[in-house]
Amino acid sequence: MKTTHLDTRTQIILRQAVHRFIAFGDPVGSRTLAKVNPLGLSSATIRNILADLEELGYLFQPHTSAGRVPTDKGYRFYVGTLKEGSGLSPGERDMIGKRLKQYEGDVGSLMQGTSHLLASMTEMASFVIGPDIQQSILQQVNFVRLAPGRLLVVVVSETAQVVSRVVELTEEFTGPELERCARLLNSEFRGFTLAEARVALLLKLREEQALYDRVLQNALTLGQVAFAENGTAADVYLEGTSRMLAKPEFSTNIGRAQQLLATLEEKNRVLDILTACLEGSDLEIIIGSEAQVPDLEGISLIAASYRYQNRELGSVGIIGPTRMKYAKFISVVDYIARSLSDTISHSPAKMDAHITGLP
Repeated sequence: MKTTHLDTRTQIILRQAVHRFIAFGDPVGSRTLAKVNPLGLSSATIRNILADLEELGYLFQPHTSAGRVPTDKGYRFYVGTLKEGSGLSPGERDMIGKRLKQYEGDVGSLMQGTSHLLASMTEMASFVIGPDIQQSILQQVNFVRLAPGRLLVVVVSETAQVVSRVVELTEEFTGPELERCARLLNSEFRGFTLAEARVALLLKLREEQALYDRVLQNALTLGQVAFAENGTAADVYLEGTSRMLAKPEFSTNIGRAQQLLATLEEKNRVLDILTACLEGSDLEIIIGSEAQVPDLEGISLIAASYRYQNRELGSVGIIGPTRMKYAKFISVVDYIARSLSDTISHSPAKMDAHITGLP
């Protein structure tokens, strides 16, 4: 948001007005700002500045005799004045690292633990969008014979995701045959995403229509099962909804709270909204109407992506009323996302024993 048309004095008053409204939740008047502004401006001068800011769309008056309240444009200006990384103490940073480290090697627990940590530190609704298994890099595939015609397929990603499912086959495979097929597939497709492996497998099947090598033929048959698209969307881990809805903005508007709760309870709807809003940037802040999503009216979203080897895996963030502690919460979300990336980078080593220990 460009603010060059605001002189320094006006910017100081606007920042103070937004800051005080965030801190106390009451409309901010000229007398209040006259007591705390560092410029020594009179109440009358500040009143004129506030009137100008209202005309420019940064503030509004709930009613004639009230002070001013920030608009989405006012919050955007305020966020633009914040210093990066200014909201976390060294102790908090250390605590975040230790809390996430305890989940190394267990992706599901790590995602859930991250969401819980975000909610507890912000008292907002927190979310973690888990990695999409179809875009995960294949580390290893294993097959386990359960019964005649029934097979357990276990796919392990480079970031320690483990996906398993039971499939029914018309053809019977022995244990040694399954081991040989798994070794061949791992040798051929390790380092591919599952989506890439599926395409490469289909190409190989077309090339080898007159295939006489039974082991390779069996491996390609089983590969189709292992790399099949199972239709599951990325997991969304959501916590802290009740804490967020207890905020004054919602506790006094039951209808709005119920509408938001209904939206957040629909996993697929939440994923669709977040996917539409987030563009994969390292840190993204969306304030109210900027989202252009009716379900997020009066809501702000702070999110950051987490990565593995510079490849984006998903996003973490919070959802809450536009009146929130931006300085603190931006730092929390950003640091937790980076800590999550660091934790995931250490997970594969911890998964080695699990992978080699599969039947």
